[in-house]
Amino acid sequence: MTDIIKKTGFSIGLILGILLILLSSYIYFVNLALLTNVWAGVSTLALTIIFGIISIVVIKGKLGGFITFKEAFSGYFITILTGSLLSCLYLILIYNFALSPEIKTNIVLAMRNFDVNLLKQNLMPQENINQTLEFYKTFDPFTIKEVITAFIKYLLRDCLIGFLVALIFRNKRNL
Repeated sequence: MTDIIKKTGFSIGLILGILLILLSSYIYFVNLALLTNVWAGVSTLALTIIFGIISIVVIKGKLGGFITFKEAFSGYFITILTGSLLSCLYLILIYNFALSPEIKTNIVLAMRNFDVNLLKQNLMPQENINQTLEFYKTFDPFTIKEVITAFIKYLLRDCLIGFLVALIFRNKRNL
């Protein structure tokens, strides 16, 4: 992996991280209803993918128009890793130092209600709904363990998307 890939991926990842932090700040401090808004989640995913693609395009240009799958995926991965890691660290900070217990309770209730409504819309048996309600009695999404677990899950999802994006943008070098 060349310095061009590392530096470009990191710098674009920093911009992505700052945007994700601003988005998280808006959600947690201005409009908490967006936390369970599907379109807000899709927009966050789209933002991450767009920045990964921008990273690949910029790296491809710096490499003279030719990029291998490995180079494309590396640039994408460094970008989303940097942005997601900044966002994760920010969430750990606000969960532990900025959010009041009342807001945390409201967030857990909103998450529970969202999940229960989703189960009802998909005509799931009452047993599944009861299991979800039991789960939320002990679930604490604000622990460092839960934040890091979510970070890893989303990073894996984004890597799968990154594989597809790298396949689309790659080409073979003529030696």
